[in-house]
Amino acid sequence: MFNNEPRNIGSMVGMTPAVKFLLILNVAVFLLEYLFHIPFSEWFALRADWYRTFGIGQLFTYMFIHATPTHLFANMLGLFFIGPTVERAMGAYRFFILYYVSGIIGGLGWSLIANPDGPGCVGASGAVMGMLGAFGALYPNAKLLLWFVIPCRAWMLVLGLAIWELHETITTPFIGGIANAAHLMGGIAGFCYALTLKYPHVIQNLRSKLPGAGKKKSAPKARPGAAPSSLSKEEIDAILDKIGKEGMGALTPREREMLKRATR
Repeated sequence: MFNNEPRNIGSMVGMTPAVKFLLILNVAVFLLEYLFHIPFSEWFALRADWYRTFGIGQLFTYMFIHATPTHLFANMLGLFFIGPTVERAMGAYRFFILYYVSGIIGGLGWSLIANPDGPGCVGASGAVMGMLGAFGALYPNAKLLLWFVIPCRAWMLVLGLAIWELHETITTPFIGGIANAAHLMGGIAGFCYALTLKYPHVIQNLRSKLPGAGKKKSAPKARPGAAPSSLSKEEIDAILDKIGKEGMGALTPREREMLKRATR
């Protein structure tokens, strides 16, 4: 599922629905504020003391606000180039979970160390870093071009960015005004989430070691003489078509079982 070399990185041909939706939403919000002066930044930016004002919704809304065109362009560039590959690998539903959870955890990380009286946090950087972390977990040996010039492996890029963001978080930042803690926490969240999808057996083994997890329900016994129902060609074609469009990650447990039966 995650072993093939990713293709169509940065290509409009490989654009996926979730990434397209996020690109349009982020650009639309920025244009509405920039051109029509709708104060989204005042309404929806994440404040460091959001827990005091019960502004829990800011942990979600802040990631769709951008301060400058450069800020928007940098985040959308990362989403455009890396997002479709990650979405095809895990499916649109899991990609949305990855994007939003990375952004929320990134915002939480920033709010824990930010000055309560300082400016709020805006931008999709935490979510995009989570997506990049997931890409590094799924395809560590994929070849990328840093700044479109320097060739490097995905794991090297992700590790280098993590070290940089950690350094900027715990020391005096070399570049001020950037929520490095949000980047770092978002990247870690995305990396860990992707690993749970890539190695589900590890999670299952951990769960099995929890107290009370050893008690398993007995599987229902098959009726004597009952044979597994055969699958029609239309059902198999529908599943294969879904894999081609959305990736293996988009299959439901029932569809996975049907596919397994069909390949026996």
